Amino acid sequence: MDAPDRTTGRDADAGTEVEPATVDGSAAGAQAAPKRQPTPRMLRKRARTREHVLDVAERLYVESGHGDPRMEDLADAANVSIGLIYDHFGSKDGVGLALAERALDGLSDYLDQAGERDCSPLQRVMIVGELYLRWILEHPSVLRSVVLQGVERQTAKSDQVDEQVGGPMEAIIGKFQALIERAMAGGEADPTFDPLLTARFLWAAWNGVAALSVRADRMAFNRDEVADCIRLGRRLVNEGLTAPEFRDAQGRSRATLVDP
Repeated sequence: MDAPDRTTGRDADAGTEVEPATVDGSAAGAQAAPKRQPTPRMLRKRARTREHVLDVAERLYVESGHGDPRMEDLADAANVSIGLIYDHFGSKDGVGLALAERALDGLSDYLDQAGERDCSPLQRVMIVGELYLRWILEHPSVLRSVVLQGVERQTAKSDQVDEQVGGPMEAIIGKFQALIERAMAGGEADPTFDPLLTARFLWAAWNGVAALSVRADRMAFNRDEVADCIRLGRRLVNEGLTAPEFRDAQGRSRATLVDP
């Protein structure tokens, strides 16, 4: 990747030009040439630079233990200027939101594939739930934006959070709901449960486990405890959602637990 200009904070191919100056150093004003429109090459390079910064930011989020990386550290690690980061993302919160948005796009596609596995609808509910929890634990930017945003503080960018994170998360909850409805239609899940409320409850429970994994007090979960919660959660979902007609003589669910 071509190195961005660290002195100006602008990508050399970003398509932005400085107005020509007169002899005395003042701007040329009305006589200045119009700004050049970015070429396809400039736009491609700008997109590559943006993805490069996000890749580095994701690594720093992981290394910092879910904390916010400093803008100076991000600029140094990505070999760009702080100005360039502001130009692409607007603020440090903008970097986090862009990371969350990118990860959620990938998660949505991932859950679609998992939801089509060759197993029963109820088994798919358990698989997708476990994969969601694993995913959010592995993507600190999503964890911060989805689980902790609004709990830690109110921000002036709530509308932006709703647009970039809230919308995609609603779509993902809708996928959970659709899987639960399919399990109910197939006679595996109890149809007396409200599928939307069930999807929201499960989503909140998975996020709660993720939030406990980043606490700094005695309530924190270590990796083994998170794994135990995942296994227990699968059993609770299975036994709790199974319809009476889909249970054995001992009242246990006939759906087996399968690995994601």
